[in-house]
Amino acid sequence: MNFSTSCIFAEFPLDPCDPIRSDEEEINSLVYAENTRFMAFFDGLALVKSADDITPIYFTYKDINEYVEDEIIFLGKDDVQAYFAVNVRNKNSLQGSGAYLDLRTIARKATKEGFSSVPSLLARGKMLLDWHSRHKHCANCGALSISGKGGYVRKCPSCDTEHFPRVDPVVIMMITYADKCLLGRSPHFLTGMYSALAGFMEPGETIEEAVRREVLEEAGIIVGKVSYIKSQPWPFPSSLMIGAIGQAKDDKINIENDELEGAKWFSKQEIRDVIKSGGDDHFRVPEKFAIARHLLEYWLEED
Repeated sequence: MNFSTSCIFAEFPLDPCDPIRSDEEEINSLVYAENTRFMAFFDGLALVKSADDITPIYFTYKDINEYVEDEIIFLGKDDVQAYFAVNVRNKNSLQGSGAYLDLRTIARKATKEGFSSVPSLLARGKMLLDWHSRHKHCANCGALSISGKGGYVRKCPSCDTEHFPRVDPVVIMMITYADKCLLGRSPHFLTGMYSALAGFMEPGETIEEAVRREVLEEAGIIVGKVSYIKSQPWPFPSSLMIGAIGQAKDDKINIENDELEGAKWFSKQEIRDVIKSGGDDHFRVPEKFAIARHLLEYWLEED
C-alpha cells in the first residue's frame, strides 16, 4: 500500500456548497431540477447497481418523491449537477432498480479495485440521514425540531435552539516498542483478528492524552511520544478515526478489564507474513479499507 493513498470514506468528491445551504429557494430549485441526482438509502443501506457494481443508482425527484421517508439532504454539486440523499420508506419500493448494500461491503469492494470516492459520497449521505433519524426532538426543550440548511442543522421552533450534525472523534493507535507493534482483539472480532487499539476521545482531551489513556486502560501500557499519522471518516454511525503511532515505555501487557479479550506484540516479519498469506483463524489483520491496516503498513515502511 502506498501510504499516500487516502483511506476509504475520504476524498469527498463534491463541492459542499456551504453558501447555498442557507438559501431555501436555491435548495428547492435544485431539488426539482431535471438533472439533479438523488441517492436512496434504507436502514443505513445504500442503493447501488448490484453487488458487483457499487455505482449508486441516481433518481430525479419526480422518480423518487413518493418513496421518500423524511428529510432531503443536500450533499453538494459537481461541475454539472446537484446531489441529494434520502431515506425511502420501504426497502422493496425501489429494489428492482438494483441492490441495497451496507457501506462496509461497498468499502471492501472499492478497496479491492484500488480507490474510489463513491464510499465517501455514500458515507456523507448515510451519516447525515442517521443523525436526523436520531435527533428529531430538541435536546434543550424536547419539542420536535425542523431540518434546515439542506440537512446540516435542525432548528427548534419552540426555543430557537440550533442543533448541528455530530461527529464522534475516536483515536486509533499503533503502539510500538523496539521492532514490535501492539495489537489487541475484542470479543466481537472475527476469529483470529487482531487490530490497533482504539477508543472514543473524552471531553477536554488532546489526541495525545486520549491515546495514552486508552492504551493504559486497555493494555496497562504507559505510552510516551505520540505522533498523528492520518484520519478516516467512519460512518458507523458517524465517527472520525484519528490515526496515531505511540511509543510504549515498556512491553509489559496487563489487561484488567473486559474491553480486550487479549493483546500481543508482533514483529514486522509476522505482520508481513500474515498480510501476504491473508491470515487464518489463528492470526489475521484488518482489511485494507480500515485505517488500522494503513497504520500497520505505515509502520512496516518505517526504517
